[in-house]
Parts: sequence; C-alpha cells; structure tokens
Amino acid sequence: MTLCSDIEIDMTNKSQQIVSAHNFVQLLPGLSVSLSTADDMGPADTKHVFPSDAQHIHLNSILAGKFEATVGNHFLQCSCGDFNIGFSAGEKFCSYHSHDFCNLDIMIKPELLTELAGEELCCIELSNRHSFFVKQSGSNGKVNACANRIHQLIKEPQASPLLLHSATLDYLYWHLSALKSVDSGNQVSFREKKQLIAARDFLLSDLSNPPTISNVAKEVGLNQCKLKQGFKALFDNTVYGCFQEARMNKAMSLLKDHNVTETAISLGYSNISHFSVAFRKQFDVLPKEARLNLAPTFVSN
Repeated sequence: MTLCSDIEIDMTNKSQQIVSAHNFVQLLPGLSVSLSTADDMGPADTKHVFPSDAQHIHLNSILAGKFEATVGNHFLQCSCGDFNIGFSAGEKFCSYHSHDFCNLDIMIKPELLTELAGEELCCIELSNRHSFFVKQSGSNGKVNACANRIHQLIKEPQASPLLLHSATLDYLYWHLSALKSVDSGNQVSFREKKQLIAARDFLLSDLSNPPTISNVAKEVGLNQCKLKQGFKALFDNTVYGCFQEARMNKAMSLLKDHNVTETAISLGYSNISHFSVAFRKQFDVLPKEARLNLAPTFVSN
C-alpha cells in the first residue's frame, strides 16, 4: 500500500489512550482483548511514532484496512485478513494506517501463553521470550472466523464474558496453529508476496463478479501455477476459496441492513438457493437465520 505524509505525529503521549480505548476487555490477569480503529490510532495516512509494549505477546488480526510499521529493523505490511504474532520488547513503533483500519489485538503474558498452549504450539523459546520477534501470515479461514466472532462479541453490549473468553481461546489455538503450519510450509519470496497481495486485492475488488484465475495471474504478472501455489502458501486458501470467504463475510455484514434476496443479488447471485448453500457452508447457518440474529426486529427474508 502507499501511505504517505510529510507530517510526523509523536504518539508517546497517546499510546496509553490506544490501550485504554473503550473496546478493551481484560479477560484475566495477563490476558486482554483490544479492538483498535483508525479513530483510536490518530489521523490516517500519517506517520505515527509511539513506544511499544514490553510485557505482552501480541496476536493481531487485521479486520479492515491496511497497516504498515517499522519496529526495530523489521518492516510489517498488513492488509485485511492478515494476522501476526510478535513481542516488540519495548522497541519504538513507526507506523501508518489507512482511514478504514481496524485491528483485533490479543495481549497475553509470555508465561501465560506457554501455560495455555504449550511450548510446542506457541513455538516460543522461554529463554528468549523477552527478545524481539515477529511472525506473520496472510489470510486464514479459521483465524478470520474466530477474529470476527470476537469482534461481534466486543461490539455486543450484552455479550457474555464467558463467550468472549471461550472465543479468545479458540482464536489463540487457530492463530498459533496456522502460523506453525506456515513455518513448516513453503516460503514465499518478498517479491512474490507483494504480487500475491496485489492479486488478492484485485480478486476482491468486486465481490459480485469473480475474475478468472487467468485474469488475476495476468494482472499481477504471475503464471497460474505460481498464483495457485502462492495463495495456498501465503493465505492458506485457494484463489476461489479466498474470494468466497470474503464474499460471505460481506454477505454477513450486508444482512444487518438488507434481506436475503437483496444481499444475494448485490453479491452477484441470480439463484438465491445457491447463495444460501454457499453461506451455510461458510458459517454453518442459513442466511435467513443469521439475519434474525443480526437484526431481530426484522422477520421477513
């Protein structure tokens, strides 16, 4: 992404404001959940400099928008659906974010993470737990589903703390499992990663009209074989699977304000039953039932 400005904002005095945002829940000592938006982070497309946390490991999922940061000598570039785990060891952050940025952040003490997940799953050497590290990956269906579930629970005023706690533990498991799989899988070069991210952006630019794999490959300068392999390695999904996942997540959002037929048509479906089958495959619930939960005052479909 291209986020640039001649203005640099020192966030030293604002870092605690971000941490203490209204979308912050401490589940137990050493484990907290935070939802940060562009409003919490300051003006978009502007360089922000702020100190980082030196006590917790952070597991992040980008729910919307884009984010760039330099931490120490490490450069992070994240888009919607990407996730990462890291310990910043107090290193200063220099970051940019887009106007629609939204991030889910699970903050956990290293010893608690190891106690809950075990050393094998969390892949953190206890002797080095106070050293800087970061691992990141592209989109993953299980991680995204858990992140969106936590997002919904945080936004729901009457949500049960027990449900939020349970959803957070699910998220920790799938997040760590996905990153472990990436570590043992095929590595993608920096150049190909940029091409694959561009391919995903192009693929998802119009969720009502999926482009062909040939068109996506041609758009970013990759052959179809590398495109398919790259999606599996970087996003843990097929090209079509990535499109359908984003399409159904958009459908879930649209169902808050639109009926099933309107939602299906807006996403390019001429057959409502085909839309219902795809939606149920993604969320294990029919769109009509999901709409009743999202907008209980409406009863029509």
